[in-house]
Amino acid sequence: MNNPRQIALDLINRVDQTDSYINLLLPKVLERIEISDADRGLVQELSYGALRWRKQYDAFIDQFTKGKVLSQQLRFAIQLGMHQLFRMRVPAHAAIHESVELVKGFEKSAAGLANAVLRNGDRAGFDKLLADSTAGLPELEALAIRFSHPTWVIQALRSALELDSKGDQLEELLIANNQTPVVNLAALPNTDAAKYLESLELLRDPASPIGFLGQGNPEPHLSTAGVRVQDAGSQLVALALLEVGDKSGSWLDMCSGPGGKSALLQAGITPFGGKLECFEPSKHRARLVREALDPTKPGKVTIAYGQDAKPNSYDAILLDAPCSGLGSVRRKPESRWRKQPQMLGELTNLQKELLEAAVRALKPGGVLLYSTCSPLITETNTQIRMALDNHKELSLLNANEILNQLSPELKMGTTRKTAQLWTHLHGTDAMFMAVLRKA
Repeated sequence: MNNPRQIALDLINRVDQTDSYINLLLPKVLERIEISDADRGLVQELSYGALRWRKQYDAFIDQFTKGKVLSQQLRFAIQLGMHQLFRMRVPAHAAIHESVELVKGFEKSAAGLANAVLRNGDRAGFDKLLADSTAGLPELEALAIRFSHPTWVIQALRSALELDSKGDQLEELLIANNQTPVVNLAALPNTDAAKYLESLELLRDPASPIGFLGQGNPEPHLSTAGVRVQDAGSQLVALALLEVGDKSGSWLDMCSGPGGKSALLQAGITPFGGKLECFEPSKHRARLVREALDPTKPGKVTIAYGQDAKPNSYDAILLDAPCSGLGSVRRKPESRWRKQPQMLGELTNLQKELLEAAVRALKPGGVLLYSTCSPLITETNTQIRMALDNHKELSLLNANEILNQLSPELKMGTTRKTAQLWTHLHGTDAMFMAVLRKA
């Protein structure tokens, strides 16, 4: 099979049916097939684009299919056609024909319906379809279709922005969430990776002192020791802990899979005699952590839950907690559709458990960095406030000052001590950080 549109449709179906992530699944699929670089780019744009704009395209489809029940696969195929019509430089006749051919392959009786929907959509045009889809809707519901996010997510993002006095930047954030991210490379400290990446004349990432902006396929660079693909926000999480932690001490990465931050911590503390232990309950993800670490340097991977950490054992702890992941929807567009507000209760309970375990495991004088790839208040500041209320031995360091020292271009505000990165302002995933010291 080398039809890029069929490959994209199969990818979207697998993401939907198996809870896979497109950013992890796509490279594995492309490794196994022989297609041109142009077709690889087409597969990526089609799959990411259709996942990203699902809600908007569904609203368009619904205008022409009132009273009809469409299978999910049929919707996906029509969404792929709409993405070609409205956001790609594909001639309309080709976008429609190829999409109808896809439908014939799995639901021949629906080919006429797909043809009619796409032709009617093409005749109406994007602007009219969007106007008709949002006419008369409340503000948040209209924004949900305009920017293809669940309504509850938009409300939660607005609340988080308002906490930062940035409520008027909601649309800027939603736009950024729908943009294709650049490839971010990290040059691990105490390696020759930075010299190698500089020799390629790659641009430095202004968000991170070890970051570079990649071009094209990053795979050829990964054979060089110390080069990693890693969002600048994730780089900053590990770098912030390295700024304040005792590099000669005992370190724990409490929820370490798949190991990107673990590798950065290991590279940062090993020259100073520090030792890193990584906890990960999943055997598969624990294997990924082992593969991420440098086997020539101290680094222990333990298949265990973070809650199992021994009391008073570590000088520095990274708790990159399981979360909704709504700070990385530009890289994982399907994640916005998977999370439901009722899931937050289970997640926040887990975050609280892990924070309690991290405080117990921290030695007096040690530092704990709590992070999430989510800006939602219930997963971020609420958790830190509860920890401070429950543990008078904890004090909050100013994470914004730490980030500004690491990368002045971030221009983080200092009106609060917890730090929130924003995709539209910093070009990173929307990572949250809080740094706690134990008396």
